[in-house]
Amino acid sequence: MTDKKEGSWEGRERRQSARVSAQVALQLGGLDDSIPGESLTTESINVGAEGVYCHVGHFIAPLTKLQLTMVLPIRDKKGQSRNEVLKTDAVVVRCQPAGSESSGYRIACFFTGLEPAAREVLQDYVRQHVAPE
Repeated sequence: MTDKKEGSWEGRERRQSARVSAQVALQLGGLDDSIPGESLTTESINVGAEGVYCHVGHFIAPLTKLQLTMVLPIRDKKGQSRNEVLKTDAVVVRCQPAGSESSGYRIACFFTGLEPAAREVLQDYVRQHVAPE
């Protein structure tokens, strides 16, 4: 599936689908007081059909429920690009300090409320952006 990088999280790989490195616009909203203010805007580090990995400015506890909105640029069969806006619920499954290169935290979010049509859009996005081996 996904190769682990040196110094990365050492947990067992549980993803069922591939992820691609991508800087996709994200808006995170808390379902409680876990995110100060109404929402947080950031961008992804990588994205897949099951979840997203991104950088945030403050700690968000694992198992925190979020409302997530992302904008995915998708190419149709004619090569035309269009933006697909996806909204879903997600849960934080990991939160780690970003490391010495930047402040803040990196969080991994698992999609919990993704409709089948939205999952298909995500799978199309991943297929279009996966690097050839």
